[in-house]
Amino acid sequence: MLNSIQESPLYPIVNPKSIAFFGASNNFSAMGTSQFNSLRDLGFEGTIYPVHHKEEQVQNLKAYRSVLDLPEVPDLAVLVVPAKIVSELLEECGRKGIKHAIIVSGGFREVGREGVGREQELVAIANKYGIRFLGPNCIGVANPYQKLNTTLLRYLGDPGFIGMASQSGSFVTQMFNYLSRLSLGFSTAFSVGNEANADIVDCMEYLGACPNTKVIALYIEGIRRGREFVEMARSIIPYKPIVALYVGGSEAGRRAGFSHTGALAGPDQLYDGMFHQGGVIRACSIGELFDMCWVLGCLPKPRGPG
Repeated sequence: MLNSIQESPLYPIVNPKSIAFFGASNNFSAMGTSQFNSLRDLGFEGTIYPVHHKEEQVQNLKAYRSVLDLPEVPDLAVLVVPAKIVSELLEECGRKGIKHAIIVSGGFREVGREGVGREQELVAIANKYGIRFLGPNCIGVANPYQKLNTTLLRYLGDPGFIGMASQSGSFVTQMFNYLSRLSLGFSTAFSVGNEANADIVDCMEYLGACPNTKVIALYIEGIRRGREFVEMARSIIPYKPIVALYVGGSEAGRRAGFSHTGALAGPDQLYDGMFHQGGVIRACSIGELFDMCWVLGCLPKPRGPG
């Protein structure tokens, strides 16, 4: 486990003071504009730099033709653009000195051979410039304590104590209203997408050190780093409980997982064993996942085993 949350490579992604935003425009039906508006609706207090190759202003903010034209090096880049230009823009971010990104764009490993090549190119660019990124093919993050929400939907309710890492992008946003109606909320929520550079294990490490997180919720379609997952869970559970919903064991879950992330799921028994080894509590439904998080986040820690 991290000694300090600032040591996490994900810290600047969920605690940025400035953001370069690619894909926002004055077209209110565009996905990038929706996510840009979600960011502003929550009242993000940092500086936002819309990057647009044509517009001089985006939603009353000065726009820049290129990230290279920005007056400073932002902490984070958010890319909601066609897949074919993501590599080019990430390269420019690297040249600018940006070290962290969220790549929302789809059209990578999840779509087949051509997408696999695109994703490998992204990873090579990130390695070249030392960039850590979430995605591609994700919905972003929500950190209501920092008034940060890069997802499609407005964050409802107050900041809470549930830390979330999800391999389904839309799941995070679908839970905004659900948790709000229960007077619960997220401390920080990650959508990890294809996990090309940062994965669910990295998110667990961050949430394990996050002072606002009392319990960790996981929505899992398939785990690639099984040994690291178990070791990370073991290091966290003496301090915080972890509850997981694994959906890859069903045929529908396998299909959804492959379309979301290109990941291949494993049999239920394998994940039962992995969760047992790591001390992770397995939930059998969405309702059970958050009921358990609610109870475990509110009640005092048990004094002993059992």
